[in-house]
Amino acid sequence: MSSTPRFFISKSEFRGDKVTITGTDANHIYRVLRLREGDGITVCDMQKNVYDGILTFVSADCAEAALSNCRPSPAEPPYEITLYQGMPKGDKPDTIVQKAVELGVTRVVPVMCERAVSRPDEKSMDKKIIRLNRIAAEAAKQCGRGIVPQVMPAVSYKQMTDELCTADLSFICYEGDGVLPLREIIEKAESFKNVAFYIGPEGGISAGEIELAKQRKIPLAGLGKRILRTETAPLFVLSALSVLAERD
Repeated sequence: MSSTPRFFISKSEFRGDKVTITGTDANHIYRVLRLREGDGITVCDMQKNVYDGILTFVSADCAEAALSNCRPSPAEPPYEITLYQGMPKGDKPDTIVQKAVELGVTRVVPVMCERAVSRPDEKSMDKKIIRLNRIAAEAAKQCGRGIVPQVMPAVSYKQMTDELCTADLSFICYEGDGVLPLREIIEKAESFKNVAFYIGPEGGISAGEIELAKQRKIPLAGLGKRILRTETAPLFVLSALSVLAERD
């Protein structure tokens, strides 16, 4: 866990080597953390840069800090990662988002697929996305990320395959026949700036969905000899990417 309080502030709030912090972040600084002038904070500009900050003014509504030592965030992978997640039931999305953020994901996109058990209506889904983005922000602060990964609106399975086809490295995780080992898929990709992969829901991926993936020439990735739960599989993939593709 990062020991210095971390705040994600849009670059539009920067004025040279100073930044203004308002809203709930300012209130948190003043009332919860009880920080005052002269105390240190860490500021991220949402562009993968990190700054050391010294508070120069603090109130319940506004805080200001002088910035120094701008540097690339060491916590960010050298590529962007999009996790497409077949919509799981219960509180599983909360766990998936929290842990995926800790493991380096850039964005999480729920997928409304054929065998999804959870099928929230539009209003419920909007509330769920808001909550999941709040979880993502909290996880990003806790683990020292340089950005706040986003949970996006849900897409259809077909739209997901369209988007997978635009990524430098993409695959669908599957436990059936015709798969390539995940390690082989990652190591065959000599270089890439973005990764996108799909994890099916509790009910798995239907035969028709697998056929569409094959038609689109999207690789099917095997995740080893054990069948993983829908909330375990994305964490396995993100860990493998970290080990196999983060060279520094």
